[in-house]
Amino acid sequence: MEVLRNRFRHLWIINQTLNNSTTMRNLVNKLKVGSALIITALICFRCAEDVEVKEASKAGSTTPRAALGQGNFSLWGTCNGHPYNISGSNGICIPVGNCSSDIDAAQQNGGQTAHAMQFNGCFKGGTNAYSGASEEAVFVCDNVSQWNGNEMGFVKTLENNVLKAYLQGGGAYITYPISTGDNGYHTFKCEARSNNVHMVDFYVDGTYKCTLTNNSGSYYNNWYYFVGTNHWYGGSNPTGQQIEMYNMNAW
Repeated sequence: MEVLRNRFRHLWIINQTLNNSTTMRNLVNKLKVGSALIITALICFRCAEDVEVKEASKAGSTTPRAALGQGNFSLWGTCNGHPYNISGSNGICIPVGNCSSDIDAAQQNGGQTAHAMQFNGCFKGGTNAYSGASEEAVFVCDNVSQWNGNEMGFVKTLENNVLKAYLQGGGAYITYPISTGDNGYHTFKCEARSNNVHMVDFYVDGTYKCTLTNNSGSYYNNWYYFVGTNHWYGGSNPTGQQIEMYNMNAW
């Protein structure tokens, strides 16, 4: 009997040892899995950080300069539109005149090397002009003498109240409709591409709208003047139609 007891005791010790070994192996395996998860999480976090840094750096490459003040613009007209500074802001209003031929403008006095422009504001238009020659436009241009150089910006035709992205240059004039009947306030931006100087991207409220290409023009890093203007060549009374522009910028 004593021999049997000793054998059973020996078997029990062996069984406990095996059980303990299995428990240790399970614990080690769990620790390995846990460590792997922690390492993976740290790698993913680091990757996310790298992406955020790269995106921020990319966005910062096209950061606008300080907004142009009202004192940077000359206000002029050919009849009775009478552009004026909007009190209490850095904005300028350019009403549509109602002479048979009427041109009014806010024109930047100096200029700057730039590849993009942006402003907040509105194009308050209508459908009462005789033709699309009557228009409201905000743009940057490199020729303020003959007005036949490179231009990029936004134009609203006043016989149909359609806002369009547009490019001018090399004798070509290209447009793309963005909205109809929208007289509300938005942020308007266009930006020329560095890898193709003939292409310009257009945005409203940060949303991409279109890309225009004019192989006859060149739009990247020109000496640009910021301009807001309207032309009126007849129609019923355009009272209330005007451009308002704030935080004008070119960079």
